[in-house]
Amino acid sequence: MADYYTLLTNAGIAYETACKAAGTPIKLTQISVGDGGGAVYNPAATATALKREVWRGPLNALFQDEKNPSWLLAEVTIPPDVGGWYVREAGLWTDTGILYAIVKYPESFKPVLATSGSGKEFYIRSIFETSNASLVTLLIDDTVVKATRAWVMSYLAEELGKLDGKQSVRVAATGNVVLNGAQQIDGVAVIAGDRVLLPSQTLAKDNGLWIVANGDWVRATDANTSAKVTPGLTVMVEEGTANGDSLWHLTTNGPITLGTTALTFKMLAGRTGIAAGTYKSLTVDEYGRATAGANPETLAGFGIKDSYTKAEVEALIAKASALPVGSIVAFPVDAPPPGFLELDNSVKSSATYPDLSAYLGGKFNKGDEGVGNFRLPEARGEFLRGWDHGRGVDAGREMGSSQGDDIKAHSHSALFANGAVGSGTVLGIVNSSAGDRGGSGAAYAGSGGGQSYISSSGGSETRPRNIAVMWCIKAWNASVNQGSIDVAALVKEVSRLGSAVPVGAVMAFPTGIVPPGFLELDGSVQSTATYPDLATYLGTKFNKGDEGAGNFRLPDSRGEFLRGWDHERGADAGRVIGSTQKGTVTTFDSNPNPNLTVEVIQASVAAAQADVFIATDYPGVARTYTTSGVVTSSILADGGVVRPRNLAVMWCIKAWNAPINQGNIDIAALADEVRNASGRYLRTRIFKANEIYQSGPGTKKIKYRLQGGGGAGGGAVSTANTQLSAGCGGSAGAYAEGWLTQGFDGQQITLGKGGAGVIANIGLNGGTTSFAGIAAPGGYGGGFSLNVVPPLQLGRSPNSELATGGSMINANGQGGGGVTGPTLSLCTSGEGGLSNFGPGGNPSGGASRDGEGSVNAGAGGGGALAKPSCPNNLKGGNGGDGIVIIEEWT
Repeated sequence: MADYYTLLTNAGIAYETACKAAGTPIKLTQISVGDGGGAVYNPAATATALKREVWRGPLNALFQDEKNPSWLLAEVTIPPDVGGWYVREAGLWTDTGILYAIVKYPESFKPVLATSGSGKEFYIRSIFETSNASLVTLLIDDTVVKATRAWVMSYLAEELGKLDGKQSVRVAATGNVVLNGAQQIDGVAVIAGDRVLLPSQTLAKDNGLWIVANGDWVRATDANTSAKVTPGLTVMVEEGTANGDSLWHLTTNGPITLGTTALTFKMLAGRTGIAAGTYKSLTVDEYGRATAGANPETLAGFGIKDSYTKAEVEALIAKASALPVGSIVAFPVDAPPPGFLELDNSVKSSATYPDLSAYLGGKFNKGDEGVGNFRLPEARGEFLRGWDHGRGVDAGREMGSSQGDDIKAHSHSALFANGAVGSGTVLGIVNSSAGDRGGSGAAYAGSGGGQSYISSSGGSETRPRNIAVMWCIKAWNASVNQGSIDVAALVKEVSRLGSAVPVGAVMAFPTGIVPPGFLELDGSVQSTATYPDLATYLGTKFNKGDEGAGNFRLPDSRGEFLRGWDHERGADAGRVIGSTQKGTVTTFDSNPNPNLTVEVIQASVAAAQADVFIATDYPGVARTYTTSGVVTSSILADGGVVRPRNLAVMWCIKAWNAPINQGNIDIAALADEVRNASGRYLRTRIFKANEIYQSGPGTKKIKYRLQGGGGAGGGAVSTANTQLSAGCGGSAGAYAEGWLTQGFDGQQITLGKGGAGVIANIGLNGGTTSFAGIAAPGGYGGGFSLNVVPPLQLGRSPNSELATGGSMINANGQGGGGVTGPTLSLCTSGEGGLSNFGPGGNPSGGASRDGEGSVNAGAGGGGALAKPSCPNNLKGGNGGDGIVIIEEWT
């Protein structure tokens, strides 16, 4: 037997047996100590009390041993204020006063401060074995029991070890580690006693927290049992090249059996291998940590597939630009805008202007340009003339070739008062001064009979009246560095303006409709606040001094030709850009009979299609008639101004680009256009019948165009042999355009029918075209006239109502043409109103007939015409049906 031991007494065994039979717990409450009667002895199981008890108190603790469940451990602390005796024996007592177990204790003195000079707590632990350990219960009086410091520390360590938050480790391994001896882990030399996290062992059951030892490692005390290794366990790592300053956690879910269950640890926070910095593209793990970063410079690098590449965008800009490379545009000031070059016959670098070089080739080269260069055309001081291109009006010309000035062959004749051959008084004479009025001329007596021929001397050229402008050519579109342009500024400008026609560009339009963004060059005064871009561009160049504060004046090009600014070439020297120039005055052969009235002579001028000069522009120019040296009459109208053959257009200037409120532009519509125009075009769908709209695959937004039905032309009634009857043209339907980004699927498309012509009556109105809350009303039918004696005058039909709901454009349809008829033979009915898809029905002329219907969507029908002695009532032409066109975009 051991020297010191604990044994159950016979009384204790009997107590235990009785408790087991009754199913009641064994209740131990107290422990007593004794001095053995002054000597050490061997206790016997027959004992019912200690030999000599010196102190008794409540048990502090009673619990099973972790490794031996049948062992019970009893603990007590003797307070420091009792003692002065030896402890040689101890006893455990039940709640009924039975000595359950007796202890042989090593002889130890328990001092007390009062008599021994010092005091201390006295701690006793008794271990005994029982077959019914699970039945043993400790009854403790909380007001009396006192725990030892060692017990408390052990208890706290055990309980803290069960928490998820663990004491930090020095390093975390990056791979499998041999669990023996000191070694290098993640760049750190670990030594005995260091705590280490092993998250990557070959056998995952060996993962966990370990203590380094010179021999075999052991698990850390706070993670060495299943109760202490729980899901969500977290631990900080202090050092290490890869894993230093990181936080790890256990992701394995319970239940966990330490040494059997595979354990998975993951880094919750810490280094991921990505350097500190700013990145445009990141790779993020399941914890929201950036594990990789990059700064791609291409759309492909960002993984964007629904877009155009830089090359594709540049190609689209070059192709879709409102002004392609090679376009010639007039500017009324001497500052070519970005993207343009003056046509001054200069030599340019093909590398600097590759687009224009490819377009012009070497067409205008003279042979001295040098390698890698090309030459621009020369337009300074020149008018531009349409290329004949097989028409026969200006035959034999090559595109881009120059042509000198010329005057059409003609002659002038005059009669002498006395009719004598070779002598007499000159009846007609042109009086003029030199300069821009064409020089001077006179009529001289000839020798061939009663006529003389008038010869005339003029200025240095034959020319029409004109305005000096700077002719410029579009040199590039794409946002690449061509010329000296600031590429970043151009990109910003293109994205901001979305227009290739710069402010200040002068352009011709063949109808009387001024498009959005333009103003007619009519010499009018405009507000600087309303048109700030144009005001900045023109400055006060065309002001006359009466514009008032905050205003500026436009050039006046009505009735004028445009001529290239000389710009020191010498072809039209002395001209200031934007200045006007009068035409060269000429005369023609009119009957100089003084008995003819001015009105008859003016009619002769009109028949000759001469430009009658304005007397105030050409003072002193007149044809005078004299008899016997006395002036009998002076007729200003008998003469004209030289002009080339021409086409009448409306000259307009680009007034604004930017999406701010300049003029009457719809700002919301322009903003929508800028916002919605991004994306990729998919397809265009044209609807000519009513149906429910469903978008095609991939559609995210749509651009719509709605055209209302055109109104029918007016009818005509039968006529007598001196009567006429004619109808007006019907007006075009209204037009709406814009974008929709949602709510378009399932919407009804309703197409407005064109108005029908009615016999001898007003034409019917066109129908309204509608879709998704947008409406384009139909055009009005044209009126008709009763049978009347000419001249017949009937005004135009009115414009249609304004469209509603368009996010970009809400426009009226153009009214139909009116009826004119100065004579029976020259009467015509009205033409149909022009729609966005083409002209309306043609006016009727010649033989009597019904009005002509329009083949263009939404255009008005032409009016009917009943000529004299027409026996039938006639109907106007039908208006064009409405249409809906939808572009689908991603």
